[in-house]
Amino acid sequence: MDIFYENKISPISRMQENSLSRLPHLHKELEAIYVFKGKAVAYADKNSYLLNAGDTFITFPNQIHYYDTLQNGKYLVVIFSPDILYRISGEISKCIPDTNFIPAGNRIISQSFKSISEADGEYADVAINGYLNIFMSAILPELTLKTVSAESTSAFYSIIDFCSHNFKEELTLDLVADSLHLSKYYISHLINKKLSQSFSEYINNLRISEACNLLRKSDMKIADISEDVGFGTIRSFNRSFKQIMKVSPAEYRSNIAALKKSI
Repeated sequence: MDIFYENKISPISRMQENSLSRLPHLHKELEAIYVFKGKAVAYADKNSYLLNAGDTFITFPNQIHYYDTLQNGKYLVVIFSPDILYRISGEISKCIPDTNFIPAGNRIISQSFKSISEADGEYADVAINGYLNIFMSAILPELTLKTVSAESTSAFYSIIDFCSHNFKEELTLDLVADSLHLSKYYISHLINKKLSQSFSEYINNLRISEACNLLRKSDMKIADISEDVGFGTIRSFNRSFKQIMKVSPAEYRSNIAALKKSI
């Protein structure tokens, strides 16, 4: 599974979507989904939840999550830093909840998201900040928080961040270990535990994902793309691409072109 670490710039991001992203990802922020209309399956780590109108889904920092949209509708997505939460930011940063799902029926939660959705004007972020604190005050009594290792969490973020910025270079476990002053065996263990794949599989996934982006959005030659994303040879690039994407790079580009023409 191709999993991405996202670096967020803004402490609060608000998006209203017709459907939800299928891309597995994680970040240092919390992510909350409120379903005004539609149906989707939300995944957090190894758990899955069916979302219907009125339901809420939330992930805490460092939780891998993604979605399958079963029915397009109106989904409010809010991604926010723990730092905006009054008096509890340190606790939230070190914990994960026993469940990521809050069923419909909590009036405070529904009203908070309605207000977040409608917030407008010069001071909208100030209002959203307040509504998010009200929302968290309503859901925290419904959750049991489990502390995660601060050391392993910090190390994991460092590893993912380093790899996401350097995967185009010749990247080995030894190099990452030397750069981050960590044991290569510890790095391998964390990636396998959190991402359910080996270090080399993770790096190849990062490279192939970037290759897909270049195949979709540029006219670069496939050989140049192979070199740009960090593969030593076109042969190893083609082999890894087909293993992950189930088609060759040329077939992938052709399929994308055909799809664009049909739209």
